[in-house]
Amino acid sequence: MEFKRILVFRTGHLGDTLVSVPAFWALREAFPDAMIAYLSSADPANPQYVSARDVLPGTGLFDEWISYPNLSSGIGDIASLLGLALKIRRKRFDAVFYLMTRYRTSRQIDRDRLFFKLAGIKTIIGAEFIRKHNLPFDIPKPIPRIESEADFLLRLLREEGIVTSDREFRSELALTNEERESTREWMERNGVTKYAGPRIAVAPGSKWDSKIWDEERYAEVVSRLITSHDVIPVIFGGPEDREKGERLIKTWNRGANAAGELNVRRAAAGLNECSLYLGNDTGTMHLAASVQTTCVAMFSAVDWIGRFEPIGTEHILFRRSVECEGCHSPTCLNVQHPNKCLDLIPADDVYEACVSVLNGVK
Repeated sequence: MEFKRILVFRTGHLGDTLVSVPAFWALREAFPDAMIAYLSSADPANPQYVSARDVLPGTGLFDEWISYPNLSSGIGDIASLLGLALKIRRKRFDAVFYLMTRYRTSRQIDRDRLFFKLAGIKTIIGAEFIRKHNLPFDIPKPIPRIESEADFLLRLLREEGIVTSDREFRSELALTNEERESTREWMERNGVTKYAGPRIAVAPGSKWDSKIWDEERYAEVVSRLITSHDVIPVIFGGPEDREKGERLIKTWNRGANAAGELNVRRAAAGLNECSLYLGNDTGTMHLAASVQTTCVAMFSAVDWIGRFEPIGTEHILFRRSVECEGCHSPTCLNVQHPNKCLDLIPADDVYEACVSVLNGVK
């Protein structure tokens, strides 16, 4: 199979992009001389939206970036899609690799296939694999464990004959020396480097309230780690997490707040400077895993077990089964016991997990 001009289609947020990176590198290795373009979602109206271009290496992986418009089912959407189809047609791609989420419905897949044919691409790789293995939105009980999104995309490429079965790929972000150095300078300016103890990344927020472990438990766990291991906590997350980070740092009387200050790739460089990640199931967790920082993460029971676990086998993940699991809701629907699945994860267990990582016990 030889292609000279390839389009890769994958939309989503930070975590959706990061779990796809091993598959992206697999494609680049399979087609080292091809021009590969990435078609992904963007939201210019939302300053907090993290696009794939903000996350991935500027060179070496993709040669061109194309934005898929936000759709609102209006007349303007049709014009936007037609304009995009004409733009893609002019580039004369040989094939499109369809690496979409497993929640893509047959109707959506049919629509996408029609769009790419209108865009002049006859070879669509992966769409039927996604259709065959798509996930129902209503999650069965008890929730089964499924393969991670990262493994699923690599299996797609294996079954399509792109990747050999014995080849492994990591989520390499190819951080530059400038990105690493500017982040170290930020840490120095914010007093992180004056401490001799290990740095730990703390991500206490999430865009989904249903994924947020209790703030007081973060305060307790890190306070104990300061006493036992002299750790220096660094808060990571978006601007919406900054206020919480300030409260926690005041409680600990040490630490630095990178939430909303570092862009995604500089945050990745900062996470790489930390001995562990302690936080919720968020894009920041996947960012930490991408730079091989061991994660101690609290998972709510909103989704399939295993689907969005971070890449790597060294992580310690907490998840509890409850009667209302599988809700897939950004806000908890359990009125009698809000966030019950997370509330059942005790601070003692999380502290012991962090200690095992800091002591080098996997």
